[in-house]
Amino acid sequence: MDTKRNNSASLAWIKTASERRTRQHQKSGAPQVNEISSWSVGIAGSPPNIQGWTQGVLKTVGINNDESSTNALVANAEGIASWASILAAGTLGDTKITVSPNSTGELVVEECLKKHNVSFDPLTNFVYNSTQVGVFASLSDPDGNDFGSLWAPTLYSAVETWGKESIICNGDDAGANVIGGIMVSKEADETNTETAALAIAAYLKGITYFQMYREKSKAYLNEFYVEQGFPPLSPEALDIEFSRPLYNLNEQLQMLAKNEGGKSTLGSWFQETVDFMFEAGIIPSRLNAGDYIDDKYMKWIAANETLAKWTMTMEESAPVSPGIPPPSPTPGASEPEAAPTLV
Repeated sequence: MDTKRNNSASLAWIKTASERRTRQHQKSGAPQVNEISSWSVGIAGSPPNIQGWTQGVLKTVGINNDESSTNALVANAEGIASWASILAAGTLGDTKITVSPNSTGELVVEECLKKHNVSFDPLTNFVYNSTQVGVFASLSDPDGNDFGSLWAPTLYSAVETWGKESIICNGDDAGANVIGGIMVSKEADETNTETAALAIAAYLKGITYFQMYREKSKAYLNEFYVEQGFPPLSPEALDIEFSRPLYNLNEQLQMLAKNEGGKSTLGSWFQETVDFMFEAGIIPSRLNAGDYIDDKYMKWIAANETLAKWTMTMEESAPVSPGIPPPSPTPGASEPEAAPTLV
């Protein structure tokens, strides 16, 4: 086999696929999972990943980022001024917090209050609003609530309005692991694993670019936010955004590696969200996260020496070594107990 020709053809395939790809943007992950018939590889937060597990329509194959530092209990000016008295009292009392229901934002708020030994009752202290725009509007309204749960990019609106001190506590502070996952649809996993793997490899190369060229990436990200209808981010907001850990191929493999007990770091972090969703009544059973996380795609990319190198550098080297079969398709399996479709 002509290795050079084979590798060049593979690189040409990725370039052609990138040009022909259909890139979809959703305001949240739940609608993305609900429209899974229109995509093969995607990224979303942990609840949409778990939603997809309960519906039997996808598996998680990696971590897309750690969002813990950009998911926070936030206060407006009045809330910032009153926080010290709340800490001294050890209770929220009549204070209300606007949160998005059944979200990682609600999880972070609960863990932040527990960390600071502030007692609360969700039934009386939480006011639910399904959108981040609605949460921010409540914070901005003189008659609204002084505290809320926000995540990126709406979090940055709070930073722009009330300063960085508006972030009372984030997931990192509270020890709440808020992550997102790389998803492969069930159809792609059963019928087109090589295409899915090469798409993931292209994504990983983008991660390498972000890690190597932070300032250029900040400028690109700002352009993206403007395209999506958000105002440009300030340098301070961009610094917060880029505090999120991103994971290249080697780091993906570390997250997926299992210990002697058969558990991976990624599986353990996802399990925290599974437990929260089950206890909140969002999903009907306490799933074992490890059963829905598959390392075969990252391992396949790593086994292709030239492809692995291509994802880890900015070289335009040919990406696929010859003679390595694609990841094995997953046989059709029975679906788990179905949960209600999230919107």
